[in-house]
Amino acid sequence: MKKYSLFALLVAAGGLAIFTGGCSDARGPTLDEGVAVFLENNLDGAEPMLAGVAEREPGNADARAWHAECLRRQGEPDDAYKEAAAALAMDPDHAFAHTVLGDLFSPRLSSWARVDADSAWHHFLLAVEADHADGNAWSSLWVHSMMRDNADLEHEAAVAMLDSGFLTPAVLAYNRWQLEHLPPNAILLTNGDMDTYPAVALQEAEGLREDVAVINLSLLNLPWYVRNRAAKYDLPLPLSDDELDRFEHYRNIDGDVVTRSGRIVAGWLEMQRLRELDRPLCAAVTVSSFDFSRDAVGRMIYCGSYYEYMPRAPRDDADIDEIGHNLAMVRPEDFEGPFASAIDRSPVRRSQTDRIAQNVTAAMLRYVDLLVRAGRFDEAMDALSEAEYFDSRISAGGAFEARFDSLRETIGTTI
Repeated sequence: MKKYSLFALLVAAGGLAIFTGGCSDARGPTLDEGVAVFLENNLDGAEPMLAGVAEREPGNADARAWHAECLRRQGEPDDAYKEAAAALAMDPDHAFAHTVLGDLFSPRLSSWARVDADSAWHHFLLAVEADHADGNAWSSLWVHSMMRDNADLEHEAAVAMLDSGFLTPAVLAYNRWQLEHLPPNAILLTNGDMDTYPAVALQEAEGLREDVAVINLSLLNLPWYVRNRAAKYDLPLPLSDDELDRFEHYRNIDGDVVTRSGRIVAGWLEMQRLRELDRPLCAAVTVSSFDFSRDAVGRMIYCGSYYEYMPRAPRDDADIDEIGHNLAMVRPEDFEGPFASAIDRSPVRRSQTDRIAQNVTAAMLRYVDLLVRAGRFDEAMDALSEAEYFDSRISAGGAFEARFDSLRETIGTTI
């Protein structure tokens, strides 16, 4: 485990101790202060603060668990294991410490020499048994339930993420917006945690758009995930079972890396072009690139809350009517508040997830652009006002001020 001098810990706390009469004020940052820095995704700043608390309070299992999680994310698995084990020695039912160990052992998340799926599963089960309301543990268990083809526990984990408050009303509103307007039986390609987990939770808990196959592009690199989702959603695969296992990433003639995920999506695109896949292939707006194949670029049509692949050459790159219908259902008040829960221990989600709401503002501005191009200037001005109002209500608002000003000037010169 890393060792730090008193001097280093005090510097991390923001100042030096003042020595008076032979006694020193050895107090450093509190656990809450260290956690706050950690949740800002400042791991290097948080680690000595959390180490200091753990050293000063040797019986504080929470401090040990937070320090373990910070070390795990810094790529120090051996030290993280020691700290999490120390927390469990103090409190065998410490759900957080079990979750840290589960993530350390998880082959999906860890490059530790001791990765072991069975050990990860064991600790995740102990975590949710110790604290049924720990949505962090349920989110990890959800993935491992799919790995083990345990549909009952997969369902329970998805519902628990919602019931525990791990998924906030705002992020659920975004995922409803993402799901509700998709064409029937669509395959929806998603990019990260918060355009995937909430969508699945809404399907499992509320039965919302169960016809949609939600496919996470990162997880699609894992053969067990491919098989599990193909079975769940009755999806044909462009690779044989043997090809799926033997596939290795390679560079194509353009020098781009082709992943297992990219190869599967490219296969689906080809199958749809040949009319061998009768399900619409869509991508969440959080998907930043469509380089699955040369055919994808230029054929992904923007529809507001999603893109849809059109095998035949489309006339336009956006569907103005679908976007307008899509946005008409947006209620700004539903998107207020944080997109990451106060119980979420991921510093990445806590520091970045709110920005997902900017995709709605961006859709509104794209709609304004299309209305201007169509000469529908009065409608464009109304839509611009709605976009500004929406942006003023979300926690990640304020990123489009220059665009608002530019569009208002453009429209104003034409009315």
